[in-house]
Amino acid sequence: MLFTRKTFLILTVFLIFITGLRLTVLHFEKTIKHPIAKKGTLDLRGWEFPKSSTITLDGEWEFYPYNMITTEKSSALTKKRYLQVPGKWDKAFPADDKNSFKYGTYRLQILLDKNIQHHLELRINEIRSASAIYINGHLSAKIGNPANKEGLNEARSVPYSIPLPTDTNNIEILIQASNTGEKGGITQSLHFGTIEAVTNRTLLSIGLQILLCGVFLVHGIYAILFYFIGKYQKGVLYFALTMICATFSVLVADDKLLFVWFPMPFEISIKIALLSYIGIAAFLPLIVKHMFPVYKNKKVLFWFEVYCIVYSLFVLGSPSQYIVPTERVFLGGVLIIGIILSGSILKFAFKQTQDVIYLLLGCLSLAANICWLIIRDIGSFEMMHYPFDLMFSVIAFAMFWFKRFLRSTNQTKELADKLQLVNQHKDDFLVNTSHELRNPLHGIMNIAQSLLDDTIREKNKNQYDKLKTQITIARRMSLMLDDLIDINRLNQGTIHLRIGSLHLQSIVKGVTEMVRFMFEKKPVSIITDIDDGFPAIKADENRLIQIFFNLLHNAMKYTEEGTITIRASYENETAYIYIEDTGIGMDEETQKRIFLPYEQGNMNKTNHEGGFGLGLSICKQLVELQGGNIDVTSAPNQGSIFSFTIPLETDVENMNENYFTMNHFETAATIADQTESNSDVESSSKLNKPKILAVDDDSMNLKVIMNILGTNYDITVVTNASDAMSTIKAKQYDLIISDVMMPHISGYELTQYIRKQFSVSELPVLLLTARNRTEDIIAGFQSGANDYVTKPVDSIELKSRVKALIDLKLSIKERLHMEAAWLQAQIKPHFLINTINSIAALGYYDMEKMQRLLQEFTNYMRASFDFHNINGEVSIEKELDLVRSYLFIEKARFGERILINWELSENLNFYLPPLSLQTLVENAVSHGILKRSNGGEIFIKITETANEIEIMVKDNGVGMEQMKIVEVLQNPLNISKGIGLRNTNRRLKNMYGQGLVIQSSIGNGTTVSFKIPK
Repeated sequence: MLFTRKTFLILTVFLIFITGLRLTVLHFEKTIKHPIAKKGTLDLRGWEFPKSSTITLDGEWEFYPYNMITTEKSSALTKKRYLQVPGKWDKAFPADDKNSFKYGTYRLQILLDKNIQHHLELRINEIRSASAIYINGHLSAKIGNPANKEGLNEARSVPYSIPLPTDTNNIEILIQASNTGEKGGITQSLHFGTIEAVTNRTLLSIGLQILLCGVFLVHGIYAILFYFIGKYQKGVLYFALTMICATFSVLVADDKLLFVWFPMPFEISIKIALLSYIGIAAFLPLIVKHMFPVYKNKKVLFWFEVYCIVYSLFVLGSPSQYIVPTERVFLGGVLIIGIILSGSILKFAFKQTQDVIYLLLGCLSLAANICWLIIRDIGSFEMMHYPFDLMFSVIAFAMFWFKRFLRSTNQTKELADKLQLVNQHKDDFLVNTSHELRNPLHGIMNIAQSLLDDTIREKNKNQYDKLKTQITIARRMSLMLDDLIDINRLNQGTIHLRIGSLHLQSIVKGVTEMVRFMFEKKPVSIITDIDDGFPAIKADENRLIQIFFNLLHNAMKYTEEGTITIRASYENETAYIYIEDTGIGMDEETQKRIFLPYEQGNMNKTNHEGGFGLGLSICKQLVELQGGNIDVTSAPNQGSIFSFTIPLETDVENMNENYFTMNHFETAATIADQTESNSDVESSSKLNKPKILAVDDDSMNLKVIMNILGTNYDITVVTNASDAMSTIKAKQYDLIISDVMMPHISGYELTQYIRKQFSVSELPVLLLTARNRTEDIIAGFQSGANDYVTKPVDSIELKSRVKALIDLKLSIKERLHMEAAWLQAQIKPHFLINTINSIAALGYYDMEKMQRLLQEFTNYMRASFDFHNINGEVSIEKELDLVRSYLFIEKARFGERILINWELSENLNFYLPPLSLQTLVENAVSHGILKRSNGGEIFIKITETANEIEIMVKDNGVGMEQMKIVEVLQNPLNISKGIGLRNTNRRLKNMYGQGLVIQSSIGNGTTVSFKIPK
C-alpha cells in the first residue's frame, strides 16, 4: 500500500482528534489554582473549598530520614529536611548511603479557617511500599507495615482514602514510609478536598479503568470463541491472551483495583504486574506475525520469545528484592524489543496489505498513549487514568481483523459460488453428455434389435448371442445415463410427482419381471412375499417403479447366488417394504455413505461392473420426496436388508385398480397402431400431401424423420436455421420440425423468427429436444413452439404429434376461408334497414339525391359480393370504389356528423388484399367518430414511395386504450366481437410479413396504417 495523500490526511485528522480529546479531558480534570505547601506548611485560611474539585498537597514537606515520627513533639527532636512532594526521596538521604532499605517520615501542617462546614477527605494514590498515616497524632490508616528494619517491613501499596477532622483549624499529617529499592516515598500527588469531590474523582478514575478493562475483555472473549469455534488459529489465541494481559495491566496500575478487590502479598502483586507487561510485549509480535506471515527473520522472533519466557521464569521464581532493581533493564528490554519487532513486521504489511489504514490508526493511537506516559513521567505532572487512546487502538486493530474476516468471508462466498457454478456446469456437462450419448446408443439398440427381428436373413447362434449381448450392454448403459439425468433433476428440484393410489403387488410384479429378464442367467431367485390383500399405497407410479428397480438391481448386482426376498407390512397408515438379499453385505462404514451420490460398495468383493454409484442416492431422494424414508441393515458376508416406507392411501374414493402389467403397453401399442393406420388412410385419400420442413444439423436425424414420415407427407430437409429462414420465405409449409440445439441459430431463435410472421395456428412448430427439464420445455413454449418431442424419437409418438399439428393447421386454414367469406358478406341488418329507410325518406322531398344514394348503395352491394374478393389481391381502384360508395351512404345517413378528407398519390396502380382498406374505414366510422355525439373527421391517405406504399386511415373519434389494441390484434378470435381488424392484420402479415400499426389513446382518435412493399 502506498502512503498516499489521503492516508496522510486521515492520520493527521485522527491524531488531531485524539490529541484534542485528551487535552479536553486534561482541561476538565485540571486542579484549580490553590495555595502550595511551603516549608512543611499549607495555609488554606481564607480559601474556599470547591464542592466538585480537589486540590493536591504538592509542595515542600518536612521529611525525617531514618526516623519514624508519630507526634509533633517527637519531630522537634529530630533533624528535618524539606522534600518536594511528589518526588523521589533519594536526596534526603546521605549520598554515600548504599543501603537499599530506606525509611522516613513526611510531615505537613494544614492551616484552616475555624468552623469549616465541609467534611474533608484525603486520597493517597501511591506511597512506596508501605505506609502509615497519623492525623494530629492519631493513627488513621496503615497499608502494609512500615518499619525501621528491613526484616520487619511488610510491603503493600494500594490507593486509599482518609477522612480528616473539621473541628480544628490545624491538621498535622504524618506519613511513615519504608521501601526496599529505588523510588520510595510519596511518588504521586495526594488529593485533598471535600468528601464529595474526592469520591467523585475516585469513582471517575475507577470507572474509566473498568471501561477499558471491559473493552479488553470483550475483545478477548470473542477472540477465544473464534479460536474454539474456528480452526484453532494461533493468531486469534495470541490476541485473546494479549487482551487478558492488557486487562491485568490496567487492574494493577493507577487505582490498583485487582489488589483492592483481592488483597494479596506484595511479592505476588509485583509478579502479576510484571508478568502482565511481559505478556503484552511477548504476544504482540506473535499476533502481528500471524496476521502478516511475510516476516522472514523468524530467528529473531524465536529468541525474543525465549528471552520473554526466561524473564517470566525469573520473575516467578525470584524474590522482590531481586526483581524490582532489575525491572528497568529487563522489562524495558522486553517492551522495546517487542515494539521494534512488531513495527518491523508491520512495515512489510504496510506495503502489501489492504485496509492497512486501520493498522496505522491503531499504531498511531498506541504511540500517542506511550508519548503521553513519557511526558507524564518526565514532566512530573498529575494525570488521571485516560483509557481512550488504548480503546481506539484496540478498536482499530479489531476493525482491521473484522475487515479481513469479512473480506475472507466474501472471498469464501465467491469461491463457494464459483464452486457451485462449476458444479452446475459439471452437472450440465454430464446431462448434455448423457443426452448426446443416448441418441447413438438408442441407434445401436434399434439396429441390433432390427437384426434380431430380421426373419429374412438367417443368423447362427454365435451371431444371435452377440447381438443379444450388445443389446444388454446398451440397455445397461442407457440406465446409467438415465441415472445421471435423474440425479441432476433431483438436485435442481425439477422432478414433479404425480401421486396416486397404487397397488403394491402389481408394481412389484412388473419390476421383478424386468429384473429377471436382465439377469436371467444368474442363479438368484426373487421371492415376493406380499399379501394379496395388502392395502393401496399413495405414491408416484413411475418413481416407485424406479425405486424398486434400483433396489432390486443393486441386490442382484451384489448377490452372486441365493435369493432376494421382497416383503411388506403396514402400521399406522404407513407401508414398510423390505428387500432382503443373501449377497456380500457391507460394513458399518459403507452403510454410512451408501446413500451418497457416486458412492458404491466394495467392488473388490464382486466381479460385477461398477456403474456410477447413483442408484441408491436417487432412491433415497425419491422416497423422501414421497414422504417416506429409507434405511439399510447389513453385515459383511451376511447379506443386506434395504427397507423404506411409503404412506398408505387413506382416501377411499381415490383408490383404483392401477396395475403395472404388460397389458398396459400392449393396449397403448394397439391404439397407436390404429392411429397410424387411420392416419395412413386419411393421408392417402388426399391428392396433395401436407408439406413439412425438417431442420436439424444432424443428417442422421433428418433421415430418421424422413423414414418415419416420408410416406404420408411432403418433407423438405435443411441442416441449419439460416437455410430454414430462406426456405420459409420462398415456400409455404404446414409444419416446421426443428431441433433445439443447432450451431449459430438455435431452434428457439428460429421459432421466434417464425412467430414474427406466423401465429401458432398458421404455421405450427414442433421442437425436437434431448433435454426434457422444465426450464427447457418452458423456453420452447415461450419462444412460440406448439409442441415438443424428446429425443431419441419414438416413431409412434412423432407420427401422432405431427398428425395432430397438421390437422390443427388444416382446420385453421378452413377457418380463415370461412372468415374471409363471412367478412365478404358482413353487412349488418341495421345498416341495410337504415340505408333503405334513408332512400325512402329522400323520395318525398329530393328525388335526385335519392337516385344518387340508390346508385351508390347498388355499387356498394355489388362490390361487397364481388366473387373477386375471394382472390388473394384486388386492385386499389376497386377497393377505393367500394370505400367511396360506403362513405357516400354513411354521409347520406349521418350528414354533417361525418367529414371526409382524402390525400392520394397520383396514378395509383397496385394490388392489396380485398376489403383491407374498407375494413379500416368502416372501423373508423362505426367505432370512432360516430361514438361521439357531434361526429368527427376521417382522413384517408395513400402515399407511394420508391420502395413501398403506405395506407393510413385516421379519425378524431373516441380512441381506445392500449389493452384494447392488444386485444384487437392478438386475442383469440371471437365472431361476436368482430373479426375485421384481426383478419386484415393476419392476412397482411401472411402476405407482406408485417401487419397493422395502430396508434390511439382515449379521447384523441385513432390512426391505423399498413405498408405494402413493391
